[in-house]
Amino acid sequence: MTREMIMINLFQFSAPTYYKWKKHDKRKIISLLEYAFSDDDLIEYLNKGKISKIEEIGNQDYLFDLAIKFYKFLRHITNYKVAKKVLELLENSFNENQNKISIENIAEKIYKEDDFYTSMKLAILNLIQKQEPLVLEYVSKNRVKLENEFSKRSSKLIKKSDFMIPSIA
Repeated sequence: MTREMIMINLFQFSAPTYYKWKKHDKRKIISLLEYAFSDDDLIEYLNKGKISKIEEIGNQDYLFDLAIKFYKFLRHITNYKVAKKVLELLENSFNENQNKISIENIAEKIYKEDDFYTSMKLAILNLIQKQEPLVLEYVSKNRVKLENEFSKRSSKLIKKSDFMIPSIA
């Protein structure tokens, strides 16, 4: 399908109107569509009513926010060392199970771990079981990014609190 046919179907007007908009009127919407979307993207929109790469971008941001919340709560109920170890266990379990999340496998690894207190093991497992599999998969694939982003956010908070403490005294 040519660019002309795509635009005609998208705007539901005739070929002469498309050429008028593009050449004579130089409408910004035509320039924007040509700049931002490939022919394949626009065809996908015409066929399915959505563009998968745009959906993917939104989903990644949402999953990242959920992953940060998961890690933040994990750090709250444990400590830095244990939280880091749990993320490594998730990642290793994910890789060992052909890129699939297996709660049973994760539970085995948690209960075999000597670095965790027994009461902590149950709390960690409960937290993991409450997460959507998609969030756990995202955490497993993006462990390093998650840790780095959490460290950045934490250091910003520390800098803010350091600034506020002298003004209180």
